[in-house]
Amino acid sequence: MPLAPVASPATRHTVRAAFEELRRTITPQDSRDFQKTTLQEVRQAALNIEAQLAARQCLRNMRRLMPLFKGLEHYEKVMGVLCNGTPYLPWVWAPIALILRVACEYVEAFEQIMKGYSRIASALKRFEILGEAFSSNADFQHILAVFYADILQFHKCAYKFVRRNGWKLLFLTSWARFQRRFDNILEDIERHEALIDLEANARDIAEGRQLRQDIRLWREESLDRIRQLDEEQMAKQYKAIMSWLKADESDQLAIFESISAEGAKHPGTCGWILKTPKVSSWLQKRRETAMLWLQGSPGTGKSAMSTQLINYMKAPKMFVIHHFCTYSYPSSTSYEQILRSLLLQLLRKDGDLVAHVYNKCVLERKSPTLSTLEHLLQVLLASLSSEPCQTEYIWILLDGLDECDADKQARVVSLMNQIASNSSSSEPTVCKVLVSSRPTRTLAKRLGKKKTLSLTDEKAALEKAIKQYASQRLQSLHQKFSQLDIGADELGEIEYGVARKAAGMFLYARLVLDYLATNIFFSGEEVRSSINHLPDKLTNFYQKILTQILAHLDARSVERIKCIFGWVAFSKRPLKKLEFLSAISFSSGDPNPRRLRPSKLTPRPSFIQSSSSNLVICVEEVLQQHAAATLACLISGLNVFNDGCPEHSKAVRVIKGIHGLHVYATEYWTDYLLSEASRHGGISSDTCVFRLARQLANNLEILAPSSVQRGDSDSGNSDERLVLLGQHKALQEHVKRSLMSGTIGQLERDLGSEQSYTTQPSDSPDGILVLLTSYQQYVRFILSQHDFPGISAEELEVFKKQFRTSAFTCHLKSCPRGTAGFDSAQLLREHELSHIRRFKCAFPVCQYPPFPSAQGLRRHERRDHQQNPARRPIRRVTRVDLDFANSMQTNDVLTDFDFDSFLQDGNGGEEGTFDLVKSILTNDVLTDDVLTDFDFDSFLQYNNGGEDGTFDFGNFGFSMERDTSSGATD
Repeated sequence: MPLAPVASPATRHTVRAAFEELRRTITPQDSRDFQKTTLQEVRQAALNIEAQLAARQCLRNMRRLMPLFKGLEHYEKVMGVLCNGTPYLPWVWAPIALILRVACEYVEAFEQIMKGYSRIASALKRFEILGEAFSSNADFQHILAVFYADILQFHKCAYKFVRRNGWKLLFLTSWARFQRRFDNILEDIERHEALIDLEANARDIAEGRQLRQDIRLWREESLDRIRQLDEEQMAKQYKAIMSWLKADESDQLAIFESISAEGAKHPGTCGWILKTPKVSSWLQKRRETAMLWLQGSPGTGKSAMSTQLINYMKAPKMFVIHHFCTYSYPSSTSYEQILRSLLLQLLRKDGDLVAHVYNKCVLERKSPTLSTLEHLLQVLLASLSSEPCQTEYIWILLDGLDECDADKQARVVSLMNQIASNSSSSEPTVCKVLVSSRPTRTLAKRLGKKKTLSLTDEKAALEKAIKQYASQRLQSLHQKFSQLDIGADELGEIEYGVARKAAGMFLYARLVLDYLATNIFFSGEEVRSSINHLPDKLTNFYQKILTQILAHLDARSVERIKCIFGWVAFSKRPLKKLEFLSAISFSSGDPNPRRLRPSKLTPRPSFIQSSSSNLVICVEEVLQQHAAATLACLISGLNVFNDGCPEHSKAVRVIKGIHGLHVYATEYWTDYLLSEASRHGGISSDTCVFRLARQLANNLEILAPSSVQRGDSDSGNSDERLVLLGQHKALQEHVKRSLMSGTIGQLERDLGSEQSYTTQPSDSPDGILVLLTSYQQYVRFILSQHDFPGISAEELEVFKKQFRTSAFTCHLKSCPRGTAGFDSAQLLREHELSHIRRFKCAFPVCQYPPFPSAQGLRRHERRDHQQNPARRPIRRVTRVDLDFANSMQTNDVLTDFDFDSFLQDGNGGEEGTFDLVKSILTNDVLTDDVLTDFDFDSFLQYNNGGEDGTFDFGNFGFSMERDTSSGATD
């Protein structure tokens, strides 16, 4: 008796690897009966599912799978020899029953998976004939193993899809991505079909060897291509979602990088927090400690610790999303911005979630309201787990929440509590939240019962960390202290003195070390005594520093210091250096400053932390000063950028930064003016602000007269405070125009007019916007220069660095990119196109222009990108005009019907369909043979006569209704 054929090591490895991969994917609970499941039991399970669907009036023809089961019988006989003594073989058919049983809960998904299994059946027919003849052939055995691996890979993809949390929600939006993977597996099987045919012919051994190499190369390339297509499509959809959210991550990136860089300068000073039991428990992949509150006083290093925690978690690829709130960036304290920030980080994790949000929110034109964003965040978190066998852990870190308004604090914490509460249940996604903040009444009320790590209770650890921080800072003073003969022991005493004086506050320690670096000492004893004599409280320390600053200044200098602090504390957004100096230059209300204020006037950043009783700053006076500065800047722009000033002088003023405040002034001048009018109850008083406002209105009358009414269908952003400007109609009109400009409708018209995307249309009714365009034209001109007469190379480089993006700002007023801008006109154009009410195809390499409706985009995707479009159901006839139906039997009706026009929809049906229609038209008698040969399925499927692509029988007098009671049967 001949011995059983022995499989090669490569073949055994292919089979074993495929089995192990699928076994790790399917949960033990789902796979516990696989080993004893027979093919006959799977066949019977399919028939049982058919009966269940029939009972639900969703009958599907499960007998389409009978060729698959028959092919698997033959495959079992051949493969059984290779799998003898292993548990591998039942896993070829056992998952089918499980996947179909789960998928039958959602008929659309069930139908797609059925089609995939039906396609596998055609490749298995050959094993009936070739199995016994080639079972001992090594190449044939390798093909058997590849078939095994492909079938199990199909099982794996299908199982992961139907077992994913929220898969029914994601099916319609994510199926296209999965279909590419399914189609690639099925195509691999079909290619190996051809290889089997060649292997069966001894004369084609050379061709078979070449084909085997070609298939191996094709498989590698196709996998790379699918991965690239997925990434490109996801990038397009993600970009559209960012536009829908009107999100700008630049602020969060700047905040995180600045805090993280400060922590990186002094390594080891924050590592102690990782060893605390509460943080250690929060970091572990367990459901315990789902919510943790890290609280501490100002200056204790909470933000630095948060960045170090994030960097620590990213190293082992723990998935963490975060948001930092700070007064320096007002947008960061917005509840809406917090939701947007978390959503964008979530979407970068999973392309299926991107597809879902793109289809359900962007294409359906949902408004990104707070309730929508809250619901979306919870849905995405619940759907994040894509591995059925694994629990997905996600960490959420929110820092500086105390810097938000009390109502926003309450809303954020309530949402986080709701998200974290699911972690104690059996949900496959576990969310663990850490809130880092100062203790506030609102937070204490909602987080008081949660686990809390108070830095007040960690003074020993903080003192040790501050001593280490002081040691690193004092190393930079080594040369200075070595001249004082300060040894290691004495230096250690200084370090201890700094840590003791700081009392757990890194901020205080930094000020003490700055104090030591700037003052003059003759001995180590003087250094130690100076530390001991410093004020105990931080506010007193600031008062001491500020008193030293003001001691030698006259009243005018003190006022200028107050002006500097006013812009630092109360500007509506952080200012660049040249913007800041320009703001100070215009703060006096003079619209004609000859030069920029010198940068040496700005105080050191370490001093701009708090105010003191010695320097009283009135908020109302500061805001009035800012209003005057914005108005004076705009008046100056009108005077300079009109034709009255030489071109060279204009460019020099721009490069020097005199007009650096122009973009800021364009953004906020109306808000400042209306706030002043509201405070004074009108503009009757003769203040500097209202004098400048009237002067600005008079100058704008020359550029864009208020008497000329321009049609604009957009309602814009009206403000009820406009009535306060009624005493000056021209000013009221120009403020109104500025408020109404920058709408989505205006942007659509501008982009649709094929004008330059870097300029505003000349007929814009808003004179301020026209002025901004003139300023940006000069900025763009300067950016293109490598040198400029009268300007040093350093000055030119500083200007380019600070104002590169100011030349290409978005014209939509509500967009954050109206401030941040872009590096080029092309990037700005692409960004603005994403705003308008058009839908760009997200499929990679697609060159179709954007579609005016989501329905048009879906029709295009079905027609041009769906490889195997599903058959559309034929409407059921419920009421028929019998007389008209009888008349249909005559040749005249078919002859008179304009089939040519009807078929000319750009598709024409499948090949041969149009010829069959011609054969109907040319037949004198409508015989059964003609109707039998005619491919009505393809004809109806590819005809886009109706809105949904279904054949419209209404043209023939039929009254049609869609059958919604059950799905169509095959």
